[in-house]
Amino acid sequence: MRSTVLHILPHSGGGAEIYLQQLAALPVTQRRMELSSSRSPLGAVPSIAVRWPRVAAASRHADLLHVHGDMAAILSLPMMRARPSVITTHGLHLLRRSEGTQLALARRATRAAISLSRRTICTSEAERDELSEILSSSLRARLVVVPNAPPAPPQAGTPDRAHAREQLDLAPETVVALFIGQLEPRKDPLTAIAAADAAAAAGAPLILLVAGDGPLEGQVRAQAGPAVRVLGHRDDPETLFAAADILVMPSLREGQSLAVLEAMRDGLAVVVSDGPGNPETVGETGVVVPVGDPKALADVLARLAADEAERHRLGEAARARYESHNSLERFQRRMAEIYSELLGVRVDVPA
Repeated sequence: MRSTVLHILPHSGGGAEIYLQQLAALPVTQRRMELSSSRSPLGAVPSIAVRWPRVAAASRHADLLHVHGDMAAILSLPMMRARPSVITTHGLHLLRRSEGTQLALARRATRAAISLSRRTICTSEAERDELSEILSSSLRARLVVVPNAPPAPPQAGTPDRAHAREQLDLAPETVVALFIGQLEPRKDPLTAIAAADAAAAAGAPLILLVAGDGPLEGQVRAQAGPAVRVLGHRDDPETLFAAADILVMPSLREGQSLAVLEAMRDGLAVVVSDGPGNPETVGETGVVVPVGDPKALADVLARLAADEAERHRLGEAARARYESHNSLERFQRRMAEIYSELLGVRVDVPA
């Protein structure tokens, strides 16, 4: 009989969804439950009160709890005391946004969760370093780094660039930048919009596509100028990546952005902010600008829009880094090793 892994998520949506898709190939029975039906902190409280007992009941029948995110780990402490568990940090968003007394409490609770987990999987070296600062040496030994992997391309293959641009009504000569992700303050789409409009106003032949939805959607639509096209939620990200020349990700913080990894896989030039997460992901293959600095981002976009050879060089370097650091095969192999260790049975990646 196959071992059962119960995935406990704070809510649906976000990068953890793709993370679970990557794990689906492993030969264990995998279930999932969300602690909240809402991403909003205020909306989450009543939802957690209803859902938590159900999750706790289900946890008693799992061989391993796989808890996703620092907030979910804190909320799952009683369950983790009763069952073997592993945590994936996914960006340490609670710790990174907390201050003062809230930060002290979050650190204490996170230490307690890590002390109960058999392994804590960090998606970046930055996450491991931040956690190491608040842990004892014995708990640091439980931290491992397993970089994310982007979703596999569609089985039918990557859409043709010309066809993708035709679908989006983009001229062949237009340089296309892409922002794709949740429209929320942490992702900072408003800086991307301001930068694209400034670059275009200075003469750059640039269009920014903004794909996604979220709490800032109204502001995004209100502030978008003539160089910005707001697409809303899209179910065909492969079309957007095929049409684009540049990915723009000015996040305040990330774990390891799957959108950045998809862009690297597809050979786009990548421009990111210097908030935690993305600089480590792109290494020397991307352009890094200060967080929340639309002028610096506009200057980079204008420069890349005028230099096709540089865009190509950055894109090829990004593709090579993805293949050496973030392939799906590497991710699944490492996760199979961790599951094998924690479940006490051999878990192999299917050929």
